[in-house]
Amino acid sequence: MIKKLFVVSFFLFLVLCVEFPVFAEDKPSTIEITGRAAVMALPTTVTISFAVETDSPKAQAAVRDNAERTERVLAALKKVSDKDTKLRTTGFALSPVYEKTERVIGYRVRNTVVLESKDLDKTGSFIDDAAEVGVSRIGNLSFSSDKEEDLRKEAGLEALKRAMKEAEALAKASGMTIKRILKITYDSREHPTIVMREAAPAVARTPIAVGEIPVQVEVHVIFEVN
Repeated sequence: MIKKLFVVSFFLFLVLCVEFPVFAEDKPSTIEITGRAAVMALPTTVTISFAVETDSPKAQAAVRDNAERTERVLAALKKVSDKDTKLRTTGFALSPVYEKTERVIGYRVRNTVVLESKDLDKTGSFIDDAAEVGVSRIGNLSFSSDKEEDLRKEAGLEALKRAMKEAEALAKASGMTIKRILKITYDSREHPTIVMREAAPAVARTPIAVGEIPVQVEVHVIFEVN
């Protein structure tokens, strides 16, 4: 009796395995392409950061000296600026200065001021006048356009067109056809930044040539093919 039940149970198990198989989900065949495009544009705004650094054996003296030098820098920048130029403080830091034995020998204060102006012709003057009154570092000089958002959209559409064209060519060469787009990843890249290092009083005026800036976009696309 036990043997018959075992045979019947085993037979039912086989039937169930045949009647209800488990199928793995088939993954679609895909082609992944990255399309790139850049649109050139004339800048409308210049942005420059100015850092004032002071050192002193005492923290209070370092802060006082920094405040005086920063006021001179701001006054020089305001003198050459128009009414639409924006000046703002973006960072203030007080930190100890150590010698090799890790003993505190003084304090350093760093104050950073950022200028934004649409008067691009005065870019060299901003740099020279700030350097002459004691700014320590000038950096992150960059140009931008008021129309960058629209330009990024334009470059994104062009990048997508290039990706689709390349995908169609690859699919055709492989004997396949594009079925649909499964995923699009959009990557917008800012225009390059000009970085200037230590500031020093300028003997000659600093020449800044303002040219077109690239607005670059990458679009990564996954296509399903058949």
